[in-house]
Amino acid sequence: MNNFEDLIGKEYANIAGIAIRKDNHLIYEKYFHGYTQDDALHIASVTKSIISILIGMAIDKGYIKNIEQHVLDFFSELYSEAWRKKPFKTSP
Repeated sequence: MNNFEDLIGKEYANIAGIAIRKDNHLIYEKYFHGYTQDDALHIASVTKSIISILIGMAIDKGYIKNIEQHVLDFFSELYSEAWRKKPFKTSP
């Protein structure tokens, strides 16, 4: 583990911290480069990766048909049937 932490300290200045959970238990938590558990961090890039993993898992389990499925299929109570029938535009 020391080699791992040394590598992060020397080669990955953009890593503020790592927390690993397994079976709902925190098994590793370490902060680097002066960051602490209480610091607020910008995590947009991490969020995109996690969302893509969760979408893949949902497709695998059958909760989502495929990546082409409309988001409105999951929130139908919020939109009228007329809204759902409008064509989806992918470009301006």
